[in-house]
Amino acid sequence: MRPYSLVLVLFVLRAITAQAQTTISLDAAIRQALEKNTELQRRYSDIRKSQAELDQSLRPPNPVFGYSREELMLNTATAGEWIAVGSLPLNFLWDRWANIDSKQKYLEAQRLLSDHSKSDVTYQVQDAYLKSHYFTVLAAQLDGALSTLDGIASDARQRMQEGDISEYELQRILIEVNKLRAEVSEAELQRSTQLNRLRLTIGYDPERELRLAPLPAPQAHPPTGDALFQFALQNRKDLKAIERLIESESAFLSHSRLKGIPEIHLAAGYKKRSDQFSGSVVQLNLEIPLFRRSQSDIEHTEAQLSILGGQKAFLLKQIATEVQDASARYRQYEGLRGHQDDLQLHTILSTSVYSYMLGELSLVEFIDGLNAFTEGMKLHNDVEIKYRQSINELARISGDTWNNEIK
Repeated sequence: MRPYSLVLVLFVLRAITAQAQTTISLDAAIRQALEKNTELQRRYSDIRKSQAELDQSLRPPNPVFGYSREELMLNTATAGEWIAVGSLPLNFLWDRWANIDSKQKYLEAQRLLSDHSKSDVTYQVQDAYLKSHYFTVLAAQLDGALSTLDGIASDARQRMQEGDISEYELQRILIEVNKLRAEVSEAELQRSTQLNRLRLTIGYDPERELRLAPLPAPQAHPPTGDALFQFALQNRKDLKAIERLIESESAFLSHSRLKGIPEIHLAAGYKKRSDQFSGSVVQLNLEIPLFRRSQSDIEHTEAQLSILGGQKAFLLKQIATEVQDASARYRQYEGLRGHQDDLQLHTILSTSVYSYMLGELSLVEFIDGLNAFTEGMKLHNDVEIKYRQSINELARISGDTWNNEIK
């Protein structure tokens, strides 16, 4: 039975390890973040509240039922009557439609603001994901170079003992080993920081190991300049939300002005007296408008409309500036990325190592080749990150309509 027990234990350990490690794609990370983000939960709550207010405005006013009875006596004579009356306010027949329109526009605005928040969360996930990916690649590349350099340092110690190289040359090599080891540690620290940021964004346990699926290829030639600005004007959810809020406040202003019409109540019922006289009763109550009770709502709404108008004008300027800056940033890093196609960094490293071991390169030339590889890898990594960031920024600014990375 012992072999079977060992197999069972190994199977359980493998299952536990598999559960502790999770491989996640960019699309899956975005979906999980959209499900668990606290800011989005607040937005969903605002939508539910707005829906409740709209439902309330759709309900007609409740009718009022009244009943009165009189029983009068004088010596042996009696008299009395009773009245049953139902009344209903009439103003809702004309002022409720503007209120409903206002609530509908406000609900649309809350949904658009929720969509805009989704765009921001998506951008945060993309940023943390791509940085985690590229710092993982950088750490692996530098760690490979470190392994090679460790071998050279070990060989250098042997050569120094045999008198082939000086103590100075050995120390210079050891210094470069430590420098490269520090670069590897820094890349791994950046990778860990971005992975933790990603875990927080998508709601994962910080203790749970997270592995990333391959990063999707970026979309080629995204729109920039005027085309991007037109995309933004047509599809930015925050801009559409402000427009809906303006429409909502305008409708509520009409509602407030209609509330200035005096309240009218119509009552109808039945009356019966003790002397057997009976018949229908109709009553019309009209409010005397001595005071403009809706004036404060009108003034508040007009002030809010002025504020929203200013916010819309500012947002249009902000979008234009964001489009200009993001387009310039994309073109800059697209150009820098294109210039890196001819770089053969691994060839520089392998040639430097091989030539130094054969004695064809001096120590200074070898160190120069090593530094060229290290700095080149860091530069390549930085350009790739900023290039992908610029594409994601273009998508965020334009309303995500053309970016295939956002599902």
